[in-house]
Amino acid sequence: MIRVAVLGGALALDRTAGWNFMLSQPLVGACMAGALVNPGPEWELWALRVPIGVGALLQLLLTDASLPAAQRKHDTATAGVIGSTVALLGMVRLHGVIPTALGGALWVLVGVTAGLLAAVVGGAVMDYHRARSRDDVARADLLAERGAAGSLELLYWTGIGRVFLIGAFWAWAGSLTGLSLAIAFLPRAASYLTGRRIGFLFATMLGAALAAGYHAHVRGRRSAGRWMALGAAVVLVVLGVARKAAP
Repeated sequence: MIRVAVLGGALALDRTAGWNFMLSQPLVGACMAGALVNPGPEWELWALRVPIGVGALLQLLLTDASLPAAQRKHDTATAGVIGSTVALLGMVRLHGVIPTALGGALWVLVGVTAGLLAAVVGGAVMDYHRARSRDDVARADLLAERGAAGSLELLYWTGIGRVFLIGAFWAWAGSLTGLSLAIAFLPRAASYLTGRRIGFLFATMLGAALAAGYHAHVRGRRSAGRWMALGAAVVLVVLGVARKAAP
């Protein structure tokens, strides 16, 4: 969790400090978290697949035509980190309750859900940083007028330290909260988590993500919800036809 916190702080800096290297994109953050959160050699195959699936879906669902994703009010920087962490650690903690054979797609769904919730709640968390940054800008103008270069530099580095700590705290707290919720509620739903239902939900989310990504990056940002609903509906129709045609 210390590694996750440091990664969250670093990505928060990349998102807000002015030097965006695209590391704060959900896909990148999810894969970096997957590389740091090592569930053990027996989970190596899943540890490779799950973060990629979580990151790819979050990238389609959370980004828009105006890259980087930091332009959005929600916090996309740590969404992938929290999603991958919850998915990988939850997979290890609950392997005795939920069969591993169903775990791949299921834990991608869990990770994407955790990432989406983290993006929304994390946006409120980052509002604190935005408010403090506005105050810093006003102070910076006064310091610049007085020619106080030393105080201006101190103000800058104080802001850098603050955003790192906020990002680190949220990555740590969000991951622990998501993992706790997964451990508390998923065992109760274990009897409902059949391969057919998991595949159904995964295909629906994938269809919505592809439609949202197409609309956002090709057609623009308006009415993205309609395209998501259309993509999910198309997948549901295809699944229904395939089920009826199956022997």
